[in-house]
Amino acid sequence: MGAKVADETIRGKVVVITGGGRGLGRAMALGLAGAGAKVVITGAREGGELTQTEADCRAVGDEDGVLALKADITVDGDCRRVFDETLSRFGAVHALINNAGRGMGHVSKTFTNSKTGFWQVEPGTWRMLMDTNVNGAFNMARLAAPLMVEQGWGRIVNVSTSLITMQRKGFSPYGPSKWAIEGESVIWAQDLDGTGVTVNVLLPGGATDTAMIPGTVGDKSRTGADGNLFEAEIMAPPALYLVSDESDGHTGDRYVAKLWDASLPPAEAAAKARFPVRREREF
Repeated sequence: MGAKVADETIRGKVVVITGGGRGLGRAMALGLAGAGAKVVITGAREGGELTQTEADCRAVGDEDGVLALKADITVDGDCRRVFDETLSRFGAVHALINNAGRGMGHVSKTFTNSKTGFWQVEPGTWRMLMDTNVNGAFNMARLAAPLMVEQGWGRIVNVSTSLITMQRKGFSPYGPSKWAIEGESVIWAQDLDGTGVTVNVLLPGGATDTAMIPGTVGDKSRTGADGNLFEAEIMAPPALYLVSDESDGHTGDRYVAKLWDASLPPAEAAAKARFPVRREREF
């Protein structure tokens, strides 16, 4: 990873990561656990991914500092249970990474080379993606924010995608869902201004080697719409920075993981990867 955020700025912080069983969520969970954070990972699916990631986080971090919970972020009761169990186990919530999401594979298994018109998307599929990618992030953030405001410090990180992907032909409803999460982030950052709680957007900067891309994870012959895939691990260094004390005062911004220069000190790397989300005085 190159230059890392000092572990003392992360050690002991409690971080909830939705969709933490695989892909980007898993990579960020492992990075945070390795830096000494207490990590809560959630996943909506049955299976061994969540359990395996929990075990791997224990192996690189604090054995007693990992909690894996099966929870559907589109269900309010599940969201409340995540925070109830987190508080019961660890006594606080310092950061929330809204990573869980559903991708274009639910619309078409061949979406990388065959475009689906928006009118061809089934209404149920549209609602499912929007409910997870947009409403799910809101469901979690609305419960996390009061806890963070009360303690005077907190981090909300919303995982997004590249601007080109948001606007790509045939990428409804995934593209619109990420436009929405970035709009939410701008508003939430303003709503929380002055509370000690920041809201930022983090994205890889291109397609990554995860289950959202057709084929088998790890197959080097797979490509995204714009070429070769990034490794999911590129998300870990900026994620560490964003949940650390080093990012104090930075809110309402957009961080592109592929632009993170690991040879630089974290504050300098962050400056190179940071872009404002909000644009003022534009029509």
